[in-house]
Amino acid sequence: MTPAARGTTDGPRTRGGWTPAGTAARRRIAQADHGTDRGQRTRRLILDAARRVFEREGYLDAGIDEIVAEAGVARGSFYTYFPSKLAVFKLLAAEVGESVAAAVTPEPGERGLDPVAALDRANRRYLQAYRQHAAIYGLIEQLASIDPELLALRQRYRQLHVDRVGARIRSWQRRGLAAQDLDPATTAAALVSMMSNFCYWWLVGGEEYDAQVAAVTLTSLWARAVGLHGNHP
Repeated sequence: MTPAARGTTDGPRTRGGWTPAGTAARRRIAQADHGTDRGQRTRRLILDAARRVFEREGYLDAGIDEIVAEAGVARGSFYTYFPSKLAVFKLLAAEVGESVAAAVTPEPGERGLDPVAALDRANRRYLQAYRQHAAIYGLIEQLASIDPELLALRQRYRQLHVDRVGARIRSWQRRGLAAQDLDPATTAAALVSMMSNFCYWWLVGGEEYDAQVAAVTLTSLWARAVGLHGNHP
């Protein structure tokens, strides 16, 4: 992994930052052990500022000086809470993963819906969440190719979606609503890949599609792929 990818070098004033020692390290350890409401607000302020800078500048061109300026805090405050720029980005990436996972969790009352209607709702929430986090998703895709921890994080959240979809397919099969000859795990992996890759090229890669047509088409493809009985959009 290159220093640019890691966001760290041997110097104390790099754009990516250095691993602090001495006073800075002690401040960060103390904060981790004894976080206050004020400290948590400052930490959140830095995270939110970092996200704006990453979305505006990209990862490699974003620096800690830009982040602290955006947050309105001293440079030393950054190292009270975070060891490096990469550590901040990993936290943001995990937050995005949690946000998207929460977005596709079935809502109260959906169990009584037509299965295709419920699927359509979940797919639309996924599309909305992906759009909201598209800039960070794009950076995750780039950095996951060079950082093993980000790759593992990306794989973990992908697997969460695959497991969720696989469980839904098995439920449909038990209820006689979906094709019985499909392997749920393999089918789920293929469908999750379809959704995420389509969203990447649409919302990150710049391809142009009508949002309504995209939502209807994805749900229709998904339902037909598993032989789901219901009212197709």
